[in-house]
Amino acid sequence: MDVLLKITNVKSYKGKYEKEEERGMKKRLLSVVLCMAVTAGMLIGCGSKANDEGKKEEEKKTIKISTTGEHAFFSETNDDGELQGFEIDVWNEIAKRLDYEIEWETAGFPGIIELLDSGRVDTVADQIGITEEREETYYFTDPYFYVPYRIVVQEDRDDINSVKDLYGKKLGLLTDDIAFSYFDELDPDGKIEYVTYEDSTAVPSDVALGRIDATLMSSLHIESVKEESGLKIKGVGDPVYTETAGYPFQKTDEGKELRDKVNKVLGELKDEGFLKETSIKWFGFDPME
Repeated sequence: MDVLLKITNVKSYKGKYEKEEERGMKKRLLSVVLCMAVTAGMLIGCGSKANDEGKKEEEKKTIKISTTGEHAFFSETNDDGELQGFEIDVWNEIAKRLDYEIEWETAGFPGIIELLDSGRVDTVADQIGITEEREETYYFTDPYFYVPYRIVVQEDRDDINSVKDLYGKKLGLLTDDIAFSYFDELDPDGKIEYVTYEDSTAVPSDVALGRIDATLMSSLHIESVKEESGLKIKGVGDPVYTETAGYPFQKTDEGKELRDKVNKVLGELKDEGFLKETSIKWFGFDPME
C-alpha cells in the first residue's frame, strides 16, 4: 500500500513537474518570440531610418537664383505668371545636367544683387555684366553673352550722337548701373550730369518726356521698348561699350565649387551649340559670334 502510494505520489509529482516544465517552456518560447519581434521591429525601424536617410541623399539639391522677371527676352513673366526667356532656358538646362532643382527669387535691380550679397540666393541670372570691381566681390563664370549699349534720346533730337555730346547734359542711369564703371574713363572730368533711378521703366519714359537728355540701353532692347511702350525714342551713334555677361557667385568655398560646376556645363552648352540655338530663339542672332 505504501509502495503504491509512493508510486502514485511520484506519478502525481512527475505530472505536476511536467506541467510546470511545459508552462515554463511556453513562457520561455513566448519570451523568445517577443524578443524576436522587438528585435525585428528595431531592425525595421533602423532600416526605415536608413531608407529615409538614403532618400534624402537621393533628393535633388536646390539652387536658388534671383532674376527680375521684367527683362525683355532674358527674364520675362508671361501671362500665366511663369518666368520665360533666354536666362530661364539656359538655367533649366544647367540644372537638368547637374541634377538640381531651381528655386527662383524675383526682385528689381539692384535687389537681385542684394539677394546674392545676403546669401539668400546662390547666383543671379539677369545679364549681369562682369567688371573688375565686381570681380573683387564675386566669382564669375566665363562670359556667356556680349551686349552692345547705345545712347537713347528723344526721337526728334539730332544734337546727341556720342559721349562728348552728352557733356553738360543729363544722362539717366540705374543705381549701381554697370555703365558707371565705363564712364569713369569716358567722362573722367565729370562733365555729364548723372541722374539715377531705381525703376528701369522710368528711365526711357523720362527721356521721351524730356526730363533727362539721354540714357543708355542695350541694342537688343531699343526697338522692343519702343514698340511695347509707344515711347518716341531712338538709339543713336555707335555702341558706347559692350557688356560681357556672366553668372556671379559669392566668394566662398561653396560659391567657387558651384561656380566651377556651372562653368563646366556652360562650356558644354557652348560647344554643343545650345547657347547659340537659345540666343537665336530669343534674339534672332548669336551675340557670341
